[in-house]
Amino acid sequence: MDQVYAIELYSNPTPWSEKIFHKIIESRSLSFVIKLEDRVIGFCMANRVLDECHLQNITVAKEYRRQGLGEFMMDILIKRMRLADLNSVLLEVRKSNHVAQSFYEKLDFERLSERKDYYKTDNGKENAIIMHRIL
Repeated sequence: MDQVYAIELYSNPTPWSEKIFHKIIESRSLSFVIKLEDRVIGFCMANRVLDECHLQNITVAKEYRRQGLGEFMMDILIKRMRLADLNSVLLEVRKSNHVAQSFYEKLDFERLSERKDYYKTDNGKENAIIMHRIL
């Protein structure tokens, strides 16, 4: 968990607390980590919410970005969703995070709507783009 949290701290402008990570894992989630030898190099936090998957956080360590690990983790998540009979996935992404939005669009996610003031920022709040994919 320490390695996961270290990645979260430098990747997220408003990082989750360790307590949130533990709470998600304890809820029998679809979450997992990617390791290289003994080192965590990426993680995916996702839960079942009724009949769909809610992708809450997916992050790759800085030095391993742009090598296909994000897509690899999404493939794993989709396989886990199918095992759980889930056919759709929903997520929120910062409106300013164009890199993440492009990543999700490349994976056939569609924009559904915008949620006002969803994320905290240093200067107040930022809207979230809600995206969805049906398998």
